[in-house]
Amino acid sequence: MKQKLLRYLGILFILIGITVIGVVGYRKYTTYKGQQQLKDKFQQILKQKEPDKPAENNSKKEDNSIVSNITPIALMKIPKINVEVAVAEGTGDEVLRYALGHFKKTAMPGENGNFAVAGHRNFTYAEYFKDLDKLNKGDEIIVQTKEAQFTYIVNDSFIVNPDKVEILDSTKEKTITLVTCTIGAKQRLVIKGILKK
Repeated sequence: MKQKLLRYLGILFILIGITVIGVVGYRKYTTYKGQQQLKDKFQQILKQKEPDKPAENNSKKEDNSIVSNITPIALMKIPKINVEVAVAEGTGDEVLRYALGHFKKTAMPGENGNFAVAGHRNFTYAEYFKDLDKLNKGDEIIVQTKEAQFTYIVNDSFIVNPDKVEILDSTKEKTITLVTCTIGAKQRLVIKGILKK
C-alpha cells in the first residue's frame, strides 16, 4: 500500500513538473514571437519613411498578431550584452511582456530631457535586461527611431528602492535611464547614460 502511494506521488510530481515546464516554455515562446512581430512592425515603420518606397496601404490589412495593440516607437541595441529589442509606449504588464517600455511623460529618444525605459530580467517572460548589471561606463546604448539613430554612453549605474521615482525626473541634457529589477526583485537597478555628441 505504501509503495503504491509513493508510486502515485512520484507520477503526480512528474506530471506537475512537466506542466510547469510546459507553461514556462509556452510563455517564453509567445514572448519571443511577440517581440519578433514588434520588430517586424518597426521595420515597416522605417520602410514607410524611406522616400523611394511607397507607403503600404494598411487600411485593408488586419493585424492578427499577438501584439496587435502595441506599436513600437524605437529599437534599442546594447552591443555589450547582445540586446536588440523593440521599445513601446507605457510600462504596463502587457507591454513589458513583449518589449521594453517607455515611461510616459519622460523625453523621447534624442530629445532634451530623460528618455526613461523599463524592462524585465526574469525567466518567466522577458529577459531583455537580464545582463544589464554588466554595463560599465563608456558602453553604448543605441536607439533607432523612425527619425534617426541616437547613441548614448553609459556614465553611471546604481541600485535604488522602488519608491525612488526621482530617477525619472527630467534632465537638462539629453540622457537615458534604463530601469530593471535586481535579482530577487526587491530593488531596482538603474543605468544612466548621456547622448554622444
